[in-house]
Amino acid sequence: MKPEEIGRARGFHPVHDGAFMARPGAARVAATGAIDCCNKKLCFTATDLPLLAETLAALAERPTAWYVKFSTRPRDGMYLGRCFFVDADSVGAAWAEYKRHPRMFCSVQDDDFTSAWRGEARDWSG
Repeated sequence: MKPEEIGRARGFHPVHDGAFMARPGAARVAATGAIDCCNKKLCFTATDLPLLAETLAALAERPTAWYVKFSTRPRDGMYLGRCFFVDADSVGAAWAEYKRHPRMFCSVQDDDFTSAWRGEARDWSG
């Protein structure tokens, strides 16, 4: 099954010219006004795309979930997933739940910290 088909079956839609499949989280759907998400996000890496998509779909249903997405173009067989929440406590609690998952790698990225280096990237092609 193609990444787009896997995502659509779980309520995702293509974004960024199809590079990602995304869906809003429960907090974003329920919001009647503007609310922001936390600058810390849960990051997943997995080779099993259906597992990753199902995990992100379940996380999107949590009351404090803001937005989830996964890559449609793997890097050496690995797919990237992201989950954004409205607060840091939700990020930390979800990380603690998934940090020892046997089939996915889970970490927290702090955008306040990493923003200073966002534009810098090593060229790995040579």
